[in-house]
Amino acid sequence: MQRIFWLAWRDLVLEFRGRTGILSAVFFLAVMLFILAMAFGPNPQDLQKAAPGVLWVALAFAGSLLAGRAFGLEVEDGTLDDLLLTPGSREWIYFGKLLFQFSLLILVGLVLLLLTAGLFYLPLQNWGWFVVVLLLGSLGYAAISTFYAGMLARLRGREVLLPLLLFPLVIPVVLAAVRFTQGLAQGIPMAELSDWLRLLAVFDVIYVTVCAMVFPYMLEG
Repeated sequence: MQRIFWLAWRDLVLEFRGRTGILSAVFFLAVMLFILAMAFGPNPQDLQKAAPGVLWVALAFAGSLLAGRAFGLEVEDGTLDDLLLTPGSREWIYFGKLLFQFSLLILVGLVLLLLTAGLFYLPLQNWGWFVVVLLLGSLGYAAISTFYAGMLARLRGREVLLPLLLFPLVIPVVLAAVRFTQGLAQGIPMAELSDWLRLLAVFDVIYVTVCAMVFPYMLEG
């Protein structure tokens, strides 16, 4: 457990020390949200209706942009082999990188949520539930993106291959998150929305468990 937190903390320090990756992603997504807000027009009802889909598509793009950061720095610095030579099972590498990706997605997701609320009139009265769906959706996305980022780390063209492999598998997570967010924005009672939250939790458990089990064999291959 200590090695997992150490690895995630080291990656976060390097990421924020460099700043290039996360700042570029946030700036790109902020511009994208602004352009979409202009494209949907000035009608608040139209903007509010589009807000859940825009939020989660933007977060999916953020996940795609940041996914390569988990193993990209290891390959650039030549430290991936050092991690693989560490005694013990290799699941800790997956969980450390997953924690790093998840932390980045949560930070970017909170910024996107505030930007979407401001530009698209997304009501945040139930902000606690918005945070819950952000946590569950980001975990499911990070579980898959971390696995594929590790699989493609040493391949050329990984920046192109990663989104192609990633998006089909995260469609259930994005759809469930969009439907739950849409229901929150429309003021639908939580009893009618809880199934989407359970679905997200089930996907998270399946994705994290399967990826953690397969990850060591994928590295050896």
